[in-house]
Amino acid sequence: MADSKIRLLCLRCRATLELPRDHDLTACPECGSHGVPADLDDTAAVTLTTHELRILTMWASNWAQSIADKPRCEDSPQVIQGILDHLGQQTAAPLSLAQELADLRAAFPESDVTVHRDGKTTNE
Repeated sequence: MADSKIRLLCLRCRATLELPRDHDLTACPECGSHGVPADLDDTAAVTLTTHELRILTMWASNWAQSIADKPRCEDSPQVIQGILDHLGQQTAAPLSLAQELADLRAAFPESDVTVHRDGKTTNE
């Protein structure tokens, strides 16, 4: 007999929920996100080089930032950051440009590290 409950993960706030499979939840009770949650029992093991992982995560982070002002995409940066935080627990490599820059600033505190994005100066 199949389990009658499902374990879900909100991709925005990382809250975990256990609900009946026939639930009618339309938003995360913790943060109100209407995004599709992940099934915690549907996981994958992937093997990549650290460089490949960094490329994927940096592109995802930059893409999420670039669409954050579009309708129904406002949560994109938080979703990607949550995933990066989860991946960051599994590797010491910086997985976003913001983390790479923070590491550079920490290693060379006397240096001025400036980022230009879309014609603007930013700290991320």
